Amino acid sequence: MGAIINKPGTARNSMTEDEPGAESASGSASGSPTSSSLVALATQAFLELGAPSFIHVNLDAVVNNINVLKSLSGPNTGIMGVVKGGAYGSGLMKVVDVLLQEGVQELAVATVAEGVYLRKHGVNVPITILGNLLACEVEAVTSHTLTPSISWATALVSQPKHKLLYPDGSRLSVAINIDTGMSRYGVQPADLPQLVQQLQQLDVSINSMYTHFQSAITEKEKNQKQLDIFLQATEPYKTRLHVAATTGCVQGLATHLDLIRPGGAITGLCSGSDSEGCQQFIRCGFQPAFSVVAQPSFYKLLPAGRYIGYDATYQTHGDEWIANFTTGWSDGISRRLSNGVGSVKRVKTGELCPIVGRVSMDSITARLPEAPEEGEVFQVITDDFDEVTSAVGMARNLGAAVYEMPGNWSTRLARVFSTSGKIVHISHSLDYEC
Repeated sequence: MGAIINKPGTARNSMTEDEPGAESASGSASGSPTSSSLVALATQAFLELGAPSFIHVNLDAVVNNINVLKSLSGPNTGIMGVVKGGAYGSGLMKVVDVLLQEGVQELAVATVAEGVYLRKHGVNVPITILGNLLACEVEAVTSHTLTPSISWATALVSQPKHKLLYPDGSRLSVAINIDTGMSRYGVQPADLPQLVQQLQQLDVSINSMYTHFQSAITEKEKNQKQLDIFLQATEPYKTRLHVAATTGCVQGLATHLDLIRPGGAITGLCSGSDSEGCQQFIRCGFQPAFSVVAQPSFYKLLPAGRYIGYDATYQTHGDEWIANFTTGWSDGISRRLSNGVGSVKRVKTGELCPIVGRVSMDSITARLPEAPEEGEVFQVITDDFDEVTSAVGMARNLGAAVYEMPGNWSTRLARVFSTSGKIVHISHSLDYEC
């Protein structure tokens, strides 16, 4: 066939067993939307948005994950929900709303700006800032009643004491980060007594002490060594302790302390992409909340020998249906998923349709087995543990962090939030909601 055809017709199935993307989607999480309910939700979203692609955040999955975390922690252990980076890409405020509704009583973020944003949006629960406090941040921390992390007293010693008070007149309260092996932020255990003494002299109180595990889910013994160092260092002090983030919760390490401190697990993201660790995570019952949903914005039947996309990196082998999807690396999909490294999932059949040609700034092209139906729904990132299309699968194939896969997505695509298969909120394109 020598001409480009822009209407449905017949063509061979472009998915063959010896080509990238031929495998079918698998690893669907229990409780994820069924294909029919997803199609119904997507159809409504496309109409409301007037756009062919969006990020879907399943808030039911967040509720499920909080319940899993409660089951993994001690009966008297609270949850400090880490929602940095816009709740790992899912959208800050709606995830925070769910956490507070489900009884989470404290939050943590990476930066002072994130903490201030939460305060300005009416969040009144305690908020810990995990990044190391700088002198230029002290005023914002105190005026918004935030709990900063410190690894030394440098940011505080240059301040007059009256600057180290919250608006209600109470003393500044800090979280001490202790370096037990991560070797990034954190006071050395041997220097902890001196830091505590400095805080006493500054009339600054200690809200909590914490550390962070360095090793993967499958390396429990290494994290246990860090926990032992931490417990020994903090034994003389009567303050709240927290260590277990997502990895520790899965391992059952430090889940009996005053708090657990999960982040990625809240939206169903495993802390690593290795198969064994991911299987342990899945067995806990976590469910991914984040997916990217799209319908073709254009498609055509191309003859053999046509080159697709920038740099002509893919050539058709025969008559092939090629579809465009309006999402690209400017939205958040990695350019390294070009040419069969990545695929999109055809929701109706579960087939994986390989990305062919380059991932470009604003779009991707995928090879379909046939012409798509009008309004047919696809997923660019799936809310499951598929080896190709899920966040963990993409991370494993790219040698990237799982948290990058949703965390890199910008605000150009709308975020559609749902409960019970129904749309409950839309953050429209470029409406910045952290």
